Amino acid sequence: MKKLIAIIILITFYQTSSQAGQYSDKFENCLAQKTTERDKIVLVRWAFSAMAHHSALKEEFNIPKSKFTKHEIAVADYVQYILGTVCFKETKNVLNYEGEEAFLKAFELLGEVAFLSLMQESSVSNALENYVTHIDPEFLRKFD
Repeated sequence: MKKLIAIIILITFYQTSSQAGQYSDKFENCLAQKTTERDKIVLVRWAFSAMAHHSALKEEFNIPKSKFTKHEIAVADYVQYILGTVCFKETKNVLNYEGEEAFLKAFELLGEVAFLSLMQESSVSNALENYVTHIDPEFLRKFD
């Protein structure tokens, strides 16, 4: 009898867990596939201008409030379009069947899309790698 109960619990848990991600998977796929190159630019501009508010960056990258507001409006337009039109069914399903936490987790994908788009640009990746030209060769010999 205990074995039967354990099997029923295992089957129930397996079915629930396999179903638990199907809506967020479809939601993530829709966001990833339907986010255009133009949308990625909107996300990159907004993310960068938001990060420029960090205390360590604020003096270096003084983005005028009007420009930041422009980026916020562009992202708001994108979010309303992608969630309310393009991925409407997937958005409703993930919220209805998996809840806000699954929605927010899947929605984090947009941040990843913005940063991936940023990093894929060769001038950015080159700039991130260029610091090695300033490392003292004697320091590097320590590891030979």
